[in-house]
Amino acid sequence: MSLSLALAAGVLGSVLIAVWSTLADRPRRIAHRVVASLGWLWVACVIGLTFGTRSGGGKAVNMALLDLGNPADLVDFLLNMAMFAPGGILLGVLRTGLWQAGALVFLGSLAIEVTQYLTASGRTADLNDLLSNTAGGIAGYVCAAAVGKVTHEIGRRHRYAHEVERLSRL
Repeated sequence: MSLSLALAAGVLGSVLIAVWSTLADRPRRIAHRVVASLGWLWVACVIGLTFGTRSGGGKAVNMALLDLGNPADLVDFLLNMAMFAPGGILLGVLRTGLWQAGALVFLGSLAIEVTQYLTASGRTADLNDLLSNTAGGIAGYVCAAAVGKVTHEIGRRHRYAHEVERLSRL
């Protein structure tokens, strides 16, 4: 699969999901519609980046842990984290629990690595990718949860201030 084909499928699918869910008024919450559309786009991008780009490994499987002394390995680790952070953010918006989000990101990453190995796509099934993808997804989830908590607290204080003001007028 080419990267451009995956991106086109992601954009087209996202638009179709947004239009269909709006016309059907399902799911009722607009946030869930947005998450479904963005989730489709994110998955398509991950598939395109995973299978539409060349691998630098050359081995079928890499079980060696990350070499922190190698800058290229560290950059690859951070890029994989960045690639999976949006998935964690989407799970955070859906208010999935931390353990469930971590398990979903781990299983999704495991599915990618196993598929890379079983299809002999020329990509390396890499333990470090599994770890970095999972860490990125959890980091994205934690960021979304933190933003959600802060905005909830701001809203609560805003409502409290309005109630105090309303009562002081009585």
